[in-house]
Amino acid sequence: MMGDRGWMYHRLDDNGCYTDEFKIGVESFLDYAFSQSNPEFCCRNQIKCPCSKCMNQEWHRRVTVQYHLTKKGFMNGYIVWLAHGEQPVRMRQHHQWGESSSAAPFVVEEQGNDPIRDMVMDANLHGMEFNMNEQASEEPIFEEAMGDAKEFFDLLEAANTPLYDGCDDGDTVLKWVSHFMNAKTLYNMSVANWDYMLKCSRRWMKPEDRDRIPKDFYSAKKMMRRFSLGYKKYDVCVNNCFLYYGEYENKNYFACPICGEPRYKQGHEQQNQHIPRKSLWYLPITPRLKRLYMCRKTAEHMIWHLNCRGVSEKIVHPAGAEAWKHFDRTYPDFASDPRNVRLGLCTDGFTPFGYTSTPYSCWPVFLTVYNLPPAMCMKPESIFLSLIIQGPQSPGKNIDVMLRPLIDELKELWYNGVKTYDSFRHEYFIMRAALMWTITDFPGYGMLSGWSTHGRLSCPYCQDNSKAFHLPNGRKISFFDCHRQFLPHDHPFRRNRNDFKKGHVENRAPPERLSGDDMHRQIEQLPDILFGKPSQRQVIEGFGHWHNWVKRSIFWELPYWSTNLIRHNLDVMHCEKNFFDNIFHTVMDDPLTKDNLKARMDMELYCNRPSLCILETGSNAGKKPNATYVLNREQRKSVCQWLKNLRFPDGFASNISRCVNMQEVKVSGMKSHDCHIFMQSLLPIAFRDFLPKQVWEALTEISEFFRALCSPTIRVTDMEIWHGKIVETICQLERIFPPSFFDSMEHLAIHLPYEAKVGGPVQFRWMYPFERRMHGLKSFVKNKARAEGSICENYIMSEISYFISLYFQGEVETRGDRIPRNLVGLGPFANNGLSIFNNIGKPIGSLQQQRVLTTEERNAAMYYVLMNCEELKGWIEVFEEEECQNMTPQQIQMKRSNYLVSWFKKSVLRDEFDGIDENLICLAHGPSWMVSCYKGYWVNGFRFHTASYGRNKRTMNSGVCITGTTGTESDLDFYGLLQEVIELQYVGSRYRQTVVLFKCDWYEIPPARGIVIDRKHRLVDINPNRKLRSYEPFILTSQAKQVYYTPYPSHNSNRKGWIAALKCRAKSIIEMTDEQEEQHDDPEPIFQDDDPLPPQPTETDLIFYQPIQHTDGTVSAINIEEDEELEEDEEEEEEEFEDYSTSEENNIEYISENDSSD
Repeated sequence: MMGDRGWMYHRLDDNGCYTDEFKIGVESFLDYAFSQSNPEFCCRNQIKCPCSKCMNQEWHRRVTVQYHLTKKGFMNGYIVWLAHGEQPVRMRQHHQWGESSSAAPFVVEEQGNDPIRDMVMDANLHGMEFNMNEQASEEPIFEEAMGDAKEFFDLLEAANTPLYDGCDDGDTVLKWVSHFMNAKTLYNMSVANWDYMLKCSRRWMKPEDRDRIPKDFYSAKKMMRRFSLGYKKYDVCVNNCFLYYGEYENKNYFACPICGEPRYKQGHEQQNQHIPRKSLWYLPITPRLKRLYMCRKTAEHMIWHLNCRGVSEKIVHPAGAEAWKHFDRTYPDFASDPRNVRLGLCTDGFTPFGYTSTPYSCWPVFLTVYNLPPAMCMKPESIFLSLIIQGPQSPGKNIDVMLRPLIDELKELWYNGVKTYDSFRHEYFIMRAALMWTITDFPGYGMLSGWSTHGRLSCPYCQDNSKAFHLPNGRKISFFDCHRQFLPHDHPFRRNRNDFKKGHVENRAPPERLSGDDMHRQIEQLPDILFGKPSQRQVIEGFGHWHNWVKRSIFWELPYWSTNLIRHNLDVMHCEKNFFDNIFHTVMDDPLTKDNLKARMDMELYCNRPSLCILETGSNAGKKPNATYVLNREQRKSVCQWLKNLRFPDGFASNISRCVNMQEVKVSGMKSHDCHIFMQSLLPIAFRDFLPKQVWEALTEISEFFRALCSPTIRVTDMEIWHGKIVETICQLERIFPPSFFDSMEHLAIHLPYEAKVGGPVQFRWMYPFERRMHGLKSFVKNKARAEGSICENYIMSEISYFISLYFQGEVETRGDRIPRNLVGLGPFANNGLSIFNNIGKPIGSLQQQRVLTTEERNAAMYYVLMNCEELKGWIEVFEEEECQNMTPQQIQMKRSNYLVSWFKKSVLRDEFDGIDENLICLAHGPSWMVSCYKGYWVNGFRFHTASYGRNKRTMNSGVCITGTTGTESDLDFYGLLQEVIELQYVGSRYRQTVVLFKCDWYEIPPARGIVIDRKHRLVDINPNRKLRSYEPFILTSQAKQVYYTPYPSHNSNRKGWIAALKCRAKSIIEMTDEQEEQHDDPEPIFQDDDPLPPQPTETDLIFYQPIQHTDGTVSAINIEEDEELEEDEEEEEEEFEDYSTSEENNIEYISENDSSD
């Protein structure tokens, strides 16, 4: 296929009309794209949309793609249709980014699909050039400067050598070795295991064919070395004070020039061996970034971030946040080419031998690429290992010594860049890179930034303006009463003398946030220090008094570092975990509580809370009195038993019940993600009936804060609201808990909304993906005597395996194409069928049974299928025009449910509709009476089980939620249980047409009495004994969202017999911002865990200004007036509901049956 593609960017003429050339060109593009048989390019009658909005990231049908191209035009620079099956051969003219294609036409020809040859060429494109003249040959010409040319030609020979005589076409030696290498990495095989499999394979081959494949792993590794990106190994002083790097790399330097320690181990001089005492493994980032562009499988995704620079208020990627935009405005030359790379750095220590072994800390340093889309950005394959720092101790502030090679490389990538081949645009360009920020836990924050995270000045934002103080009895630093200064000047808390520090009134303004230039001026005044052993005796003057600097961080050598809005991220993962630990251990009163005797002694010094002072007389002298924020033993036992029986959906959380010890009545050993789930989902439910209202509301506000902060989609306005709300909530906690409760983690929470507003969603800036990456590195340790070397060698093999796997997608299972948990693709597709027949998802297990539908079930299923078929919208409009004149929405809905099925059948089968689509005739006749039933279904990233199948399982997968209409202007959430998964079969067509439906039992919806909604905290409570009266059991599988239900721990409250409904979000689904999402936003998307809303100030917030009594006792309840309009035959249920609502005071919104729906 040849021709000039200038028409692609000549959409409108001088009059603003579409050109004929563009119309014809779009049709030719669509014909070509939909003619592809490879499912990688055309699947289920859908292709990737190359419009300027979708940018080959969204799959759409032909009509939608045509509409997008007509309205928005083609994406910039898409001259070669790589994402639609076109194979480039040569390029006539070099052109710059953003030039129109008419000035630089490509010559494109069809080429055979040979993944082995493509893999070899992509891996070696850094050593070849294209001929740019008109008589350019179709094959690349190698320059004389190409290194190791023999290895490259050996690879080409292996790619063309058949595995054995008579094998299938394409089964070459290189392909066979590539699959074997992929299996080693995929299943973490040992070298001995791999050699044994290879030996067995050679034994089964003919003698004359055995020499074609490698003899052992060493030979195979030598063959695949051309795909390796390599690493360097540097010697390090044993005291971490010097790196033998640059001119000191020579082996003739035998001792550290700073501390004098020998460089090499003693006793090996006679063998003329130089074995270093300590080493550093460095994996250069430049060749790994170049491979992202040289590999045609990943190059097209490296400019995805252009799609995030719109004006949408939603932020789903750092490219849409202010830090990225500020960098673009500051360095327009860097931002002019979107192929320039933005990086993030992370480091942390881990023990490669297990927790029971001798203490050992290995420190890897990772780099992640933010150019990639969210679905790829934080994947393990996109997180590159850059450094491995040898243990056994943490490098501490001496980590700057180890970072020297990386910083030098980053400076080179910033100043000069590197020549890189872009296989997507088929041209060379100068690739530059910049480091946006670092990611680490709070102790690591101090190591990288140079600002010590210990002591009174540990907060890097407040610095010397911090009001933290030392507790004389607890002997810890407390941030108690340090947050009122962040409140508005007229806030009542500022004048409160009783509930904070005794007699203290807060008049100070909040400390100003230092800019990068201000920080840089501080750094320039710091003296130079020596790293390693001598640094232990060096203390910068004023440390701990007006600053906490321990060094000048090496990152300040980067020329752009001072202009970054965020240089070092506060890790939300660790902040949330530590905050939760303090809350949970204190409320549960276990040995790790922050409310011990010493805490009460400090409370007497700083707070005016006489009811909580240590008793001095009586039989309980020397003991602390009970506090309202602490549970008694029976309450703790109820919480533990509730956690023991708690069931989550599959893949939502780990088995928290393993952490419960019923004998000692305590919970211990929860991991970071367990705390994450408990904090954001379970905390309001666990303590709702046990704590006073003021305490429970403050803790619930913290839960909502972290839920909003961790949302995959954030809004700047939301973060600004939460920035003020979290300060008030922390102040409320200061009125409840003792000063020892407030360490640095509670204080840092007030700075997290700012970082989210500036840096974007926390999913790109927290430690979870890097912790999982370190878990993978731990599995690489095969030789415990050389842990770091073993990690490095196996990491190189994993890089080769992943690169190879990109070219064998669909043939074998690889890490690159492994489907995430519970995520499946489209089901069986009927050619030329209606959209209703495109079943998304996959049944679980084999066919369970077949049964006959009842008349009521069949009619309800037929009606629901007709109402949800996109192609029948016009028919439904005709029905409403003919049959529903002058009716209210409720009357129209009733009319449709009773007569639409019969009207549609009559209309389709009338004589005047001769020649109508056979699929419509199938719908008119209705499904077969016999249906197939399954025990579960995978859809939308969830695993659904029927209630009967999942009754005795440890997971709860039968909860279903759907947003539906009740004939009013607003939609409501329907909650229910999945009872059956049925497959309807429609006969009469040339193809097998089926529709899979969920049959559910639905609970009552507002304004009924079976559901209670706390609109302030967005909690949903359901009475499972009250079901929806109307018979509407069916929904499409694609419409289902998953929820899980849990009872409350308390058995003596008014909520006995009620359950809480909690939504969960599919982790494998990445939310994107587009125009359709903006148009279809719900008017009030309540109770959405995946899209939390900021709290709106209400009158109930005034409770924060009421004094709290720190004594035992119950909270008085405010009764809700009875609704006199309730029917007499429902009087018993009304009393039950009133008892329930009484305990909720003013926060429960109760809607009577005669009230209008929200």
